[in-house]
Amino acid sequence: MFQVTVTGASKVFDLPASWSDGDYRELLTQLEVEDVADLAGHDLQEILLMALQDLEPEDAIDLVLAHKLQKRISAGSRQNIVQDLLEGQRPWEEFADIRLHADIFTAAVLLHRAIPKRVEKPDIMQLTLQLKALKPEAGRILERAPEAAFVARMLADGLDEDSVLERLFDEQLYSHSFPEAEGVIWKSEFSDLSSPPGSAATLTIYSSKHWLEAMKTVDKFKSTAYNDSRAEVESG
Repeated sequence: MFQVTVTGASKVFDLPASWSDGDYRELLTQLEVEDVADLAGHDLQEILLMALQDLEPEDAIDLVLAHKLQKRISAGSRQNIVQDLLEGQRPWEEFADIRLHADIFTAAVLLHRAIPKRVEKPDIMQLTLQLKALKPEAGRILERAPEAAFVARMLADGLDEDSVLERLFDEQLYSHSFPEAEGVIWKSEFSDLSSPPGSAATLTIYSSKHWLEAMKTVDKFKSTAYNDSRAEVESG
């Protein structure tokens, strides 16, 4: 069991570590841009942004989406997302397959930087929780990278029974398998682990407002969250 305190809930406009130099180089290769071997980081991104600006907006959006989503989506469905972005909608919250939401968002971030007049600035939420383990078994969970299933179950423990999480995933929340959790929790990380290890930590979570906004009204709660992989169920 954990004692959980909500210490921050804010709007952010990027998902950390969602683009790499390798991503930029692959897109530049597709665009047949040469002489970038010695570039990295911001300089490499700037060259890509200029190359995307040379395309028609629809083509630029489709190229970036195709790179991020790969073969997980049909060309027709991808075109629907292209139109959604051009019309100012929020497909990183609304597309039917939630497992694609994070990648749709990160594509939109890059596209806004390239063509801000056509793709609106996308936003998500960053939630910060302070966790205190109330049992040794709970403390051991804090010693490893957080699993999406663990984090989703913790959020559900802080929300009402009629929350979106409870309504959509009531069976998975209370089982030992929550395969859709990664569509809910896009990125999470522990920091500020206490000494001795495992007794307390800060948990930072990134996801869409669809999942996290309800936590803005939560202060403190207790959670029996557990991981899928080792079924570390915390009894009362």
